[in-house]
Amino acid sequence: MVKCVGFDAAGDFNTNGGSAGGAWGQNAGILPPSGTTDFTRATRDTIEKASGSSSLKFTLPGNSGSDAAGSYFTNFSADLSTQFGENAEFFIQWRQRFSPEYLSTKFSGGGGWKQVIIGTGDQPGKLYSSCSTLETVVQNTQHRGFAQMYNSCSGSASHGPYQPFEEPFGAYDFKFQNWRPAPYCLYSQGGTSYFEPTGNCFGYHANEWMTFQVRIKTGPRVGDEFANSYVTLWIARQGQPSEQVLHWGPYNLSAGSASDNQRYGKIWLLPYNTGRNASVANPITYTWYDELVISRSKIADP
Repeated sequence: MVKCVGFDAAGDFNTNGGSAGGAWGQNAGILPPSGTTDFTRATRDTIEKASGSSSLKFTLPGNSGSDAAGSYFTNFSADLSTQFGENAEFFIQWRQRFSPEYLSTKFSGGGGWKQVIIGTGDQPGKLYSSCSTLETVVQNTQHRGFAQMYNSCSGSASHGPYQPFEEPFGAYDFKFQNWRPAPYCLYSQGGTSYFEPTGNCFGYHANEWMTFQVRIKTGPRVGDEFANSYVTLWIARQGQPSEQVLHWGPYNLSAGSASDNQRYGKIWLLPYNTGRNASVANPITYTWYDELVISRSKIADP
């Protein structure tokens, strides 16, 4: 086990005293929405939790923009020594809960809310933001109602930024979750339904603690990429075994320049929704996180 955050202790909700930058510059903690010192939107919830005494709750106001509720981040280790570069393998699991309105609302202008960003770990004297070259992201792309993934905030030799993990299928179609059995999870199903009986995407479900697990296995560094890498995603409904929904690779994950020596070592939990229009009224929505685990081996279902 590399790290476990139970969101049960007050220290898990570090805001660095509520300063303008929140916990930026610390090893872990909460950042308020951009340009604010509003720490009422990422808070400790002692009522709704997957286990223990509390969870991390994000509250998204009805009229809010892309960074509606701020974010939580943590490095993989306190001394920044635990990071993963070339020829490495690690797993990240978390529990997440969604309010019904959060799942049913298609936020105007938004490209779809993120769940996690797995990215570059801080280095002594150098901090990395959520938008890093290495970032590998789980997101409800275009509010389709199920998890997809993409890589990199900058791109690299073989692909551009925000490269989606979408597998070509037939002449004109794509698999959004490429490990789902027939009738698959296809772009073309958007005209009917991505879900049973016409589609087989693994969707989100409200008012239950779902489990998500990501595996990243990097290959050797070749230029500015980790060549022949693999990314896997499993999802489980509450009380049910996990199902594999995505297996991506061999793929060249963006790595940045060798001189920067960027390595995976930081995770962000956040409901960021790029382009969301703050002038459009929406219901207040919520999402919760709990039981964040980082490991060198696959993590058992809760």
